[in-house]
Amino acid sequence: MSLARWEPMSELRRLHEDMDRLMEGIMWPLAAPVWPLAEMAPPAVDVFERDGCVVVKAELPGLKKEDIEITATEDSISLRGEFKREEETKKEGFYRHERKEGKFFRTIPMPAAIKPDQVKAHFKDGVLEVTAPEAEEAKAKERRVPIEA
Repeated sequence: MSLARWEPMSELRRLHEDMDRLMEGIMWPLAAPVWPLAEMAPPAVDVFERDGCVVVKAELPGLKKEDIEITATEDSISLRGEFKREEETKKEGFYRHERKEGKFFRTIPMPAAIKPDQVKAHFKDGVLEVTAPEAEEAKAKERRVPIEA
């Protein structure tokens, strides 16, 4: 078991993000009929550890890598993006032209400290995968302790 350093500002940031998600859950259904841009909701993400790295996976269908911005700090990864979609349907006696635009922003708190300067991202087929190596102090170090008589 490793000891973690308590960082009150990190805890406050997480509380702020939790409150934002709570308010989105309450307010979004009320605003949806007036402002039908559900695609602007922050993307759902999976966060897991693999080979000493924290991995964040997000599905962002319809976006190109140029539409996405990723920033990293020692304790979080932020995803920001913008989509613009234009659909046009032409049939005899029927014409439809729709434009949808929106932005999203999501900050994902890391379960352990990461090395922000070594974060890498891959985007393929609408799936973004961000890999962040854990900082050395975040990795659990175990050592056998000799018992003295």
